[in-house]
Amino acid sequence: MSSNKKNNNRGFSLVELIVVVAIGAILIGASILSIASISGTAAKQCARNIESILNKTKVTTMGKDTAVIELYKDLSDGAYYYTVTVKNGKVDKNGNGETTAETKKIGRSNLEIRYSADVSTTFNNASKLDVSNPIKIEFDRSSGAEKTDIGKIWVKHGSTEKTITIYKETGKIECN
Repeated sequence: MSSNKKNNNRGFSLVELIVVVAIGAILIGASILSIASISGTAAKQCARNIESILNKTKVTTMGKDTAVIELYKDLSDGAYYYTVTVKNGKVDKNGNGETTAETKKIGRSNLEIRYSADVSTTFNNASKLDVSNPIKIEFDRSSGAEKTDIGKIWVKHGSTEKTITIYKETGKIECN
């Protein structure tokens, strides 16, 4: 019994291989993005940004300069920003110090930031940081104590919640 059938086992074509690799890359990219959003990377990074700029502002104030930080939500893109205004300790012959301001983005629009003077307050009872409700934070030059009444700042993204506590008496800043 002889068979005249051809053996049609040529493997994959180049187009099939490219399609499979592209689908694999898309699935891997989507899974990485979903894992990042589930793990709360955006909230962690924003909280670290706020903690860092608060510490920088405190150190600047305890030197010869005076610094004030303002945290706010921008109306144009919904993202969160900070502005640090530094008044130079050196005074010119007219009695004026040089003032500089630095503005940078600290968090995306899909975050929620809240704050409270009372450190025992929960996230849901805290004031929401938004366009009409920015917060200003200042530190005392001699002791480093916080001069304004902001005891806690919360950053939330999905189920991830990060807390920044500012101890009024000492100005110590903790991020949990």
